[in-house]
Amino acid sequence: MSEQVSMSKRVEMKQRMCVLRTGVRRTGVRRTSVRRTNVLLLAALAFWSAGVLGCRTINGSRDRLGLPEGVVIFSFDDGPNHFEDTTVRLLETLEKYEIQALFVLLGENSAANPDVVRAIAQKGHLIGSHGYSGKWAVWMDEKRFRDNLIRWEDAIGAALGEEPQIRFYRPHGGFYTARQERIWRDAGYALVPVTARAYDAVLGEARREKAVSAIVAAVEKQRGGVILLHDARDSLAVAEKRLAQDPVGPFNRSWIPGAVEEIILILEAKGFKLRGFDLFSILGAIR
Repeated sequence: MSEQVSMSKRVEMKQRMCVLRTGVRRTGVRRTSVRRTNVLLLAALAFWSAGVLGCRTINGSRDRLGLPEGVVIFSFDDGPNHFEDTTVRLLETLEKYEIQALFVLLGENSAANPDVVRAIAQKGHLIGSHGYSGKWAVWMDEKRFRDNLIRWEDAIGAALGEEPQIRFYRPHGGFYTARQERIWRDAGYALVPVTARAYDAVLGEARREKAVSAIVAAVEKQRGGVILLHDARDSLAVAEKRLAQDPVGPFNRSWIPGAVEEIILILEAKGFKLRGFDLFSILGAIR
């Protein structure tokens, strides 16, 4: 049965497993045992406890978030990425079409690529926090979560030469708790949800067209919105090891710039607005 579940659904179910952090502790079930449990039972538990135990998701809809109809925003998570100059080539693609985007950076990757962080800012793009480490935010206790935000600020500040003034946030892993939301709001951050995604972080280049089609379909369905793609995958330390094991697998993000150009051309031909608006104002007004 599990083989019949699509890749995107498996990822979504895994994300919703954030609630098992609380559930495992309360029931005393070991995580190793949980992994062996039937995937359908886990999925049912996740969807039930997501409401009961307070997990929240970055997924949203254009109407509910108050985004203007016809406007499309690009956002990219987990970067910057120096492998095959992925992020630099992505910047070149965006510059070619005069598109301003939001780069939600990992602090760990930013510390390793400060020159790319500066290039993102210098080209007029917005920078958001994905936290410092590649660990999913929802698995962190409050102290570690708070420290993770501060370490991100230090890494970005070191790269830019000044503390970041614009504070947008998106939790690594896509889920978070109410307590974590209070922490980032108290620190002056605003959440940036997503309305169009293809779960591209688990896709390699062989499935590029699937990702492009999924993004276009989601944008068309909602008549605009915020696109999420990944120019990197997790921390670079992890990515380098995984790339050595599987050079053409999902940790190879070098296909993203080309996919983005394809999405731009398709959406422009369909009449969507990708440029010529105040990105900061639109993101800041999200409900």
